[in-house]
Amino acid sequence: MEQSGHPRAQPLGGGLWACVAYFSAILAAGLGLALFVPGDGFVYDVTLAWVLVAMGSASVSLWLIFVRAHAARGFILASLGVTLGLWLCELQWGGGIGIEEGAPGAASVAVDAVYGCLSLAILVYVALSPSVRATLSLPLGESAGTRPANDPDEVRYSFERPFSWPWWRNLGIYYAASSIIGHWGEIAFCWLIVLGIFDGHYDFSHAQLWQEWLYPYPAEGIAAVLCVVVLYPFKQWLLERFKGEVFPTLVVSFFVIMAVCCAVDFLTGVTVNWDYHLWDYRDLPFNFMGQVMLQNTLVYSVIATFAVWVLYPWAARLLHRARPAAVNGAFFAFAGAYAFLEVLYFVNVTPTGLAFG
Repeated sequence: MEQSGHPRAQPLGGGLWACVAYFSAILAAGLGLALFVPGDGFVYDVTLAWVLVAMGSASVSLWLIFVRAHAARGFILASLGVTLGLWLCELQWGGGIGIEEGAPGAASVAVDAVYGCLSLAILVYVALSPSVRATLSLPLGESAGTRPANDPDEVRYSFERPFSWPWWRNLGIYYAASSIIGHWGEIAFCWLIVLGIFDGHYDFSHAQLWQEWLYPYPAEGIAAVLCVVVLYPFKQWLLERFKGEVFPTLVVSFFVIMAVCCAVDFLTGVTVNWDYHLWDYRDLPFNFMGQVMLQNTLVYSVIATFAVWVLYPWAARLLHRARPAAVNGAFFAFAGAYAFLEVLYFVNVTPTGLAFG
């Protein structure tokens, strides 16, 4: 998509196809690991950092190879160096994968040996091979985004065309980032409950909240997507109807956002919290079926309103102005690392088959 006007890409040779197979195997191994290791058995240590970096860098490396980017060679060398460094730290200080204590078994040692040898072979090949230099030679598209001419005050913003690649790519970034940041927001909200600022319950033994910091909260990611796809366009539509008057637009949009937040919170509750094992508001004032309560809905509505009016326009403007290659690279890095987290925490192989949630 970014190579138009440049010489036709050369076909990948056998060595680069071997690199493709290596990075594809890294992704498959990471997702397989996430399938067979339960989330609560994965220690938050250097092992997790190694896996996440390996997944993210493998995704970006595959993309750079397939577009024959000149930047691929430098990225592969740098990312493989970092990944191998983390792997050595994992061997020295990591808790191992699925090993709670004791010396690792022969299978684990064999896997480490194969991984180390293959990684070093790929590193040396990419560094020294003339064919890699010749094939990975195309520019990656360094043009920056431009500010729309009809946006003098930046109150409105001309975003990417719906359903285009940049639109889907940015949605993926918003979803993944919001799922993690939303988790941290829940931690902050619970601390406000601990301090007595809000009513509610908290449980410091809840590992998914307090210990597993990268546990994705899909409801927050879905809320971010709704802000982009539904609530921001609705706010813009209201702004046109009110002839640019901010105050009435803000008031009406806030109440609509509050209704959407309440609906998302309630649907999430009856779907994943039907037995009240995650939260229970039945003994708190202004609750409905113990799944939603007015206090929380107001807090979520204020945050969502801020996202619609301030945060999303800022983030979209930032991505629009950034170099497309940088944003694409960020997306693929997010995709690889986030896929591991999603599978780790929401899909698991059990003796009776696949378990979800």
